[in-house]
Order: sequence, then structure tokens, then C-alpha cells
Amino acid sequence: MSTLSREVIAQLAEHLESAELQARDVTKITDDYPNMDFEDAYDIQWEIRRLKEARGTKIVGMKMGLTSWAKMAQMGVQEPCYGFLAD
Repeated sequence: MSTLSREVIAQLAEHLESAELQARDVTKITDDYPNMDFEDAYDIQWEIRRLKEARGTKIVGMKMGLTSWAKMAQMGVQEPCYGFLAD
């Protein structure tokens, strides 16, 4: 169940997308939102994808992370994570 409101998700997506476009560092968003969960993270990711596509960015593929059992155990997660690749 998502812990962040739609407004906060949109704000965080814009914050991260802006940082990428301006090539500037950001602090971990979990520092300010320690209760955020995987569902929140994916919601932010999909909002970033929506922002990119609205600017004309093309999605060219998907990316998987933490796909080995050893790495998942090391990072304390139960399933791989996924994201998108843009042009």
C-alpha cells in the first residue's frame, strides 16, 4: 500500500527529473520520506516516465536490477527491481 500522496509523488518526480535535466546531485528522498515503500518508488518512477514521454522522450526498453539471489539477500529485498530505458 502506498504511503505517499499523489501530490507528493508528483512533487518528488518533478524534483528528480529536474535534477537529472540539470545534472545536479540530490539527497536520497528516503531521508525525507523514510516510510516510503516500493509501491511509492515505482509510482514516482512511472510519473518520471510520464514527464519524459510528455517531453518527447522515447522509451526503448526495460532494465532489471538485483536479479541474483545473493545480491537481493545482501540488499535485504525479496524480488528484483525494474525500470525503463529512455533514448
